Amino acid sequence: MDKEAHQVRKRARRFKKLFEKISVNALPWEIDGVHYFMVNYLKFNKLQGTAIFSPKKREEHPDSAREAHRPLFQFYRLMNEIHAIGNRKATIDATYFEQPLSLSNNRANPELQDGHAFLTLLFHKQTQFKDVYAHFFGELAKLRQDSQPLSQTHLDMAITTIAELDLYHYEIMKETVKHIHVLKNWISAMKHENLWEDLSQNHRVFFQQMVQNEEKVNEQLKSRSITNQPNRDKLLKFTKKKYTNFLNEERLKDFSRLRFPQ
Repeated sequence: MDKEAHQVRKRARRFKKLFEKISVNALPWEIDGVHYFMVNYLKFNKLQGTAIFSPKKREEHPDSAREAHRPLFQFYRLMNEIHAIGNRKATIDATYFEQPLSLSNNRANPELQDGHAFLTLLFHKQTQFKDVYAHFFGELAKLRQDSQPLSQTHLDMAITTIAELDLYHYEIMKETVKHIHVLKNWISAMKHENLWEDLSQNHRVFFQQMVQNEEKVNEQLKSRSITNQPNRDKLLKFTKKKYTNFLNEERLKDFSRLRFPQ
């Protein structure tokens, strides 16, 4: 697959403009046994144009290349969105929850018990979020390792992944706002029980920022387009539907300005 991407890069140079850089998305879309790659032309890290190429011109069909634009555009925009939503949360170390949970475990103080229950719930959501994020990029790594192209299965996986991450992110914000008083009381109880200083400075800052960001998170929560549907399966279905035509208007504009094929 890397050899094919190199051949595509060579073909793409013909349509490159002054000061632009070429970026070839690593995984292609296959139509009738031919691999079609999406090429982005960037200038100062801003997208200037798009093209769809196969490694060898004699193998490709212009109509197939145009057909490949839709799934490639959608997949890579979804992938970028998955990275944008998930990267920061997915890198939160488990010790940010494990250490305080171990300190407040089996304590008689009711405020510590309430806080322990809340942090356990939050840790569970965070772990699920992290697993979904890691699974998606793990599957892409397997594709590259096996030199396999993208398919409808992977596009569906991207839609499901972004919907699940979006929903987990919403649930984490919702639970945080709902239980912010519990977190505040837990911090006070940790200080009263002389446990607060047993946390590392980074861990203390982590929880203090959660409290300080209460208003910001509440505003973000209000701005979310997720419905108040209480059934999680139906809510996930609704969220997947929202992402099925993700950035469709931008895709149509991008398609109308394709540098190749025209």
